[in-house]
Amino acid sequence: MSNHVVTKRHVTYAAANQIIGAGLDKAAELGINAAIVVTEGTGELVTVASTEAMNPRGWRGGLAKASVAAGLGVSTAFFLEKRLKQDEVLWRALSNNPDRMFVPGGIPLKLDGQTVGAVGVSGGQYEQDAEVAQAVVDAFDALVASE
Repeated sequence: MSNHVVTKRHVTYAAANQIIGAGLDKAAELGINAAIVVTEGTGELVTVASTEAMNPRGWRGGLAKASVAAGLGVSTAFFLEKRLKQDEVLWRALSNNPDRMFVPGGIPLKLDGQTVGAVGVSGGQYEQDAEVAQAVVDAFDALVASE
């Protein structure tokens, strides 16, 4: 193997489709409409699912949250609390990008400590979005643990 090339692992489409159902179940349990996005570790789209009454464009908010979580390797809630609320200049600079959302609802998918994907949820209150996202993460963790 070359010392000049890095190989990265990403969540597969099959795995993403399998785990996204846990998010739909959690949204139904909470009684909310939600759009759920799973991305690769680079923040690129793998799959999307949404509840029947969700706004057809609602997935964009989920993608914006998942992209942040994938890129930073931490949840959007963590980054908001531990970094953005402490630095107004950084907050202003980052919040100026319409393709990124720095609010709860984005969580990375990790395998062996490495980010291999992320989930982003939009549609409920921020805390509900985070709960739905966590259900997807838990499903991913259970899936890889079963291998």
